[in-house]
Amino acid sequence: MKVMMVVEGGDCALRIEPTDEEGLALLAAFGVSGAYQAKLGDAAGSTMLATEWICSSYEGAPAELD
Repeated sequence: MKVMMVVEGGDCALRIEPTDEEGLALLAAFGVSGAYQAKLGDAAGSTMLATEWICSSYEGAPAELD
């Protein structure tokens, strides 16, 4: 399987391309014949990195180590 996230301008899309019979069968199980592509939405959302977002959600919480 070849899985790609395509970002162009302000648009973002997901594309999945099967590269063998197993990939074709897997997509067929979900009712997809050939490649699958879907628009995910605007890419012009938050400029905050995912790690910054996750860390900020835990800000102020005490860290516990085992």
